[in-house]
Amino acid sequence: MPGLLPSLSLASLTVKSPTGPAWEFLLLFLVVIFGPTLIRRARGPGIIGLILGGFVIGPYGLNLIGIGNTTVPELGQLGLLYLMFVAGVELDLALIRVHRRAVVTFGAITFALPMALGTLFGFALSWSAPAALLLGSLLSSHTLLLYPTVREAGLSTDLGVATAVGATVLTDTAALIVLAAVSGSQVAGGSAASIGLQLVVGLAVLVVFSLGLLPRLARLAFGYLGTDRVVRYTLAVASFLAAATVAESFGIEPIVGAFFAGLALNRLVPNEGPLMERIDFFGSAVFVPVFLVSVGLLLNPSVMVQAQTLKLAGLFIAAGIGGKALASLVARMTMGYSTPQAWLMLGLTIPQAAATLAATVVGFNIGLFDQSVVNAVLVLILVSIIVGTVIVDRAKAKVPAPVAAIRHLGAHILVTVEDPDQAPLGFAIGARVAAPDSGVVRGILACSPADARRRVALLAKLSKAGFAAGVDTEPRLLVHSSLAEGTLNAALSEQASLVLIGQRSAEAASALGTSAEAVAAATPVPVAILMGNLKSIGEVELIRTEEPHPGPAASDAAHLAAEIAERVGGPNVSARASDSPAWPAELAPGTLCVAPATSWQLLASSDPAPGSAIVIVLESGAPAPAEGERDLV
Repeated sequence: MPGLLPSLSLASLTVKSPTGPAWEFLLLFLVVIFGPTLIRRARGPGIIGLILGGFVIGPYGLNLIGIGNTTVPELGQLGLLYLMFVAGVELDLALIRVHRRAVVTFGAITFALPMALGTLFGFALSWSAPAALLLGSLLSSHTLLLYPTVREAGLSTDLGVATAVGATVLTDTAALIVLAAVSGSQVAGGSAASIGLQLVVGLAVLVVFSLGLLPRLARLAFGYLGTDRVVRYTLAVASFLAAATVAESFGIEPIVGAFFAGLALNRLVPNEGPLMERIDFFGSAVFVPVFLVSVGLLLNPSVMVQAQTLKLAGLFIAAGIGGKALASLVARMTMGYSTPQAWLMLGLTIPQAAATLAATVVGFNIGLFDQSVVNAVLVLILVSIIVGTVIVDRAKAKVPAPVAAIRHLGAHILVTVEDPDQAPLGFAIGARVAAPDSGVVRGILACSPADARRRVALLAKLSKAGFAAGVDTEPRLLVHSSLAEGTLNAALSEQASLVLIGQRSAEAASALGTSAEAVAAATPVPVAILMGNLKSIGEVELIRTEEPHPGPAASDAAHLAAEIAERVGGPNVSARASDSPAWPAELAPGTLCVAPATSWQLLASSDPAPGSAIVIVLESGAPAPAEGERDLV
């Protein structure tokens, strides 16, 4: 019997070297996991760990991913598009509106000075005009890698910080336009006039598509298809891929289209919304790290230590950091910033990463830059991040925290309803109030513990209503025996800037009036109650009441009511007198009336006319209910 068995030996086993996509993605994710962690333990920025990890596994390191590999570079290009899209979505455009003069002035300075120095250095190196201009553009942009550090220090509303953050929109946009012009002139053939016409027409089409058509298409798609979280995310990805395709069709670099798509979806994707959380998650976990690793594949130490590379790195550092330093000095001398503020602005605008890497990779791909330039830029990125980190760490301790951060009315709106049929109107009002501040709207369906199981299924109805109103929200169920206490807890946990409580009738609102007063008295934010229902908001009216004994509360409530009415109705808000007790019943169909109140007893007058609705505004810090009323809460 033993002779009948085949003879086995280790020599008959064959083990091949690992190859293929599974092996390559394993290496990528190992770098993503361990690269940033090891560098952070050495107190360095995690981005450097990704680039160095790419070098280690790349053709100039261990050669685990060879020079002919296409999977990682192509996935890295997708990560580059994703990076520029996120850069556009994350920018706080409200800062530009609030500090527009300072933002425009500083943005122009901090772009022009590095741009001029970089271009001059390029010509001094006997580079061609396109290469010199591209060098200037990549040095003029900056990436807000250190903004989270400043925000955690409580300085996000400081004028200098807000100016530096807002200037990012201008510097990155201008740098990408220069990139589009340079790459278009290199890729497209023909005369200068034909190339210029191609670029102008292409940029015009891209702007119209990205900033005009894309937001409307995305809003419609979110409204009709976006109730599923997977669909919402893929719609966002499809948006920047579409803009990138349009750009490439006209000979413009796709990253310009991806950035413009991010700006286009900026208001539709609030920074604190659930869709933004997913975009950040997938970007931080996969796409952006893969791009940085793919850049590390280009890192060649033998080239980096060459005199030519070190010379270029020194010139780039002098032009980039020197230009940003001059811009901060000019801002301090001409715009009234303090010395610590100017240092903090410098620390925020020195780091080079996203747009700089993008322009460098594009310049390498179209033949304007060689490998020594790529390696010199990587040295610049490393030095700029380290220098910026040191400056921010020292300057933030010397900049006093703002006395009181202004809480914008539309920053974080909490819509609480008991009847899901009222959700469309509540979300529509919340969306219009939040729009000027690029805020978020959270939806809550309130119910008693006994009714919780049956009402869970109604959350889908709220979600659909929210997306129909253009609100990126995932409503949740509020189960509590007391509407006031539950709403109060939700308002505090959500850090709401306005609480909108929905009630269908004056009788229901009056019965819960003391609860609403308790919410308003206990929360540091305004509270409003919504009565009635409409299919769509037509005319908006504002009640201008004259209180017998007007005080600060009455005037503040009137001011809040006027602001809400203006945001919901725009410039065409009409005034209505409240001399008749039955005025709610006199409202025309399609009318939304906004009224200030110092007491919820006003709600007991009468129900709004069919097809109309009323919003009664009670400011925060209202007088607390009487002792007997507290027992009802």
